[in-house]
Amino acid sequence: IWRTPTVLSDLIPGSYQVKLVKKKYAPWVATLPVEAGKATVLERILLLPESWERNTLLEGKFEDLIPISGGRFFLLERDSGKRTAGDFSVYDPKEDKAFALLPAHPPYRDLKVSSYFVVEKSPNLLLVLDSETGKKYLWISLKPKESIVKDAIALFADEPDIVSWDPQDKKYLFAFHNGQLDRVDLVADARASAFLSGVLGYGFFEKKIYLLKNDFTIERTDLDGKSEKVLFNDAVLGASLFNRSRFYRIKVFQEDLFSEPIILFLSDDGELLANRLPYRFVEKGVLDVEFDRKLKRVLFWTERALGLVDFSKVRAGAEGVFETAPKLIWVVRNREEIEQAFWLYEGSHILFRDKERVFLVELETHGKPKLHEILSVKEDSSIFYSDESGTLFYIEKETGH
Repeated sequence: IWRTPTVLSDLIPGSYQVKLVKKKYAPWVATLPVEAGKATVLERILLLPESWERNTLLEGKFEDLIPISGGRFFLLERDSGKRTAGDFSVYDPKEDKAFALLPAHPPYRDLKVSSYFVVEKSPNLLLVLDSETGKKYLWISLKPKESIVKDAIALFADEPDIVSWDPQDKKYLFAFHNGQLDRVDLVADARASAFLSGVLGYGFFEKKIYLLKNDFTIERTDLDGKSEKVLFNDAVLGASLFNRSRFYRIKVFQEDLFSEPIILFLSDDGELLANRLPYRFVEKGVLDVEFDRKLKRVLFWTERALGLVDFSKVRAGAEGVFETAPKLIWVVRNREEIEQAFWLYEGSHILFRDKERVFLVELETHGKPKLHEILSVKEDSSIFYSDESGTLFYIEKETGH
């Protein structure tokens, strides 16, 4: 028996059962391999409590929780059966307070919420409302204690399929419709129609636009539309990878200033591609991805499964001839309907929601990943996880609190 942290040395090669125990926590048990001349390391073990600590933050009956990944806030939709703008409030976990999403805009509070657009790492959202005269667009910046609301109705001529923006830029929105990008200038209250055309896909990174064009070239431009660099110009390879009938979300990840960025392409039918061999990783069904920058791994999920693509070991072969392709690992299979997933504890665990059930996956097991069911939430409601505080926010299944 030893107390952690500890080092066990002079062990004969083989398999050993290890058990970690702590009062008020469930025991952690695993069979670990020991090889001659190698260390078996366990750095990030989570002991699960026998009884989870739960606190009711807001009473009342809520319909859904909407994560805003760029900040400390999330939205709550009250269960009124109407889904008007007045049913939405903002919760600030740091201050443990909620406030109305549109406190100073009573003309819009009774309008029905049609949709909304949010962007990863941005504390803003574009709220789309239905009215008798058409769609109303409100640009909302979430701040402590109140929301700053800008009327953007006049800046959208046609109803866009997608609206997105660079989280580092506070000036421009980009609206995609029928293969073209319109640019909305929030400062000048102006719209540039067909700002960029012939677009199959796009994404933002470090105040740059990464564009997949319908001739299968990939370009990087600045936010003013000036082309900085053609990143890919191979029509034959491009035609074998991309399809003009699809739209591609582009996500760019860069470990440091000296490394080549990893560019992911996620089509509207869930095909996942990357600018690393073998280029096509999943043919269909991927809903979304999360990148672990430190470990250079991509977490992706379909309705039925969770998977990882590990880019950390991409290198030339032993003779410097063939590149080692990123490793694709299916972590969990045969689920019902996975809708959300999050990295947890420095990439050592995954938290995901399968319909109303929430699970924790333990990856550092030196064997098959371990799956733990944590709790059940209100049906069709989302969850919000803060890795900074280690807190999971959800709507309670029975009461709607």
